[in-house]
Amino acid sequence: MVLQNSPELQRDDPVDGLTKALLGGVALSALTNASAIAEHKHPAFSFMALHAGRMVNKTKLHNQGATHLTYTFGVYSYFLPVLDKKVPLATFYKWNSSGTLCSSPPEKEKFNPKKTLYGKLSRATETYSEGCSSGPTTFYGADYKLTDPNGFGRTDYLNIILIGKYKNSGTTYKGTLNLDITAFLEK
Repeated sequence: MVLQNSPELQRDDPVDGLTKALLGGVALSALTNASAIAEHKHPAFSFMALHAGRMVNKTKLHNQGATHLTYTFGVYSYFLPVLDKKVPLATFYKWNSSGTLCSSPPEKEKFNPKKTLYGKLSRATETYSEGCSSGPTTFYGADYKLTDPNGFGRTDYLNIILIGKYKNSGTTYKGTLNLDITAFLEK
């Protein structure tokens, strides 16, 4: 074994330099390939957004082979609420399995909290069927009902959680999408 400060390392021998460079390259290559080979190939599990009847955000997120994905997004929304009447929030979301819009993995939607500072949230859905031979696919969102007349011109804070699950080759995958929504309630 040669120590770093030993005279053997301090010699100007070109073979030693070449050997060190080759060994360093082999070590680096081995580390790079080992991590790439060890990474679990994750099937396509993504989510999409639907806004004003159009699919606007196809997102595939690399997850390093995890089986439970959690993503949190901040969403800013301006809309005109109506007192004591449900108004749909503009954007709807869904999880996809197998990398296709037409997939329908089981999904569950939660609101945290259901009652907000100035209103209430309830479940809303939109369907989209472009090119899906299996029929329309469902996107999930929320209706907002203003319950406090003092909410006009204020800001409310909403949280929607969409959980999707599916199985592939005996492995169960779970995705959690947290949408932290800042809603500007116009007058």
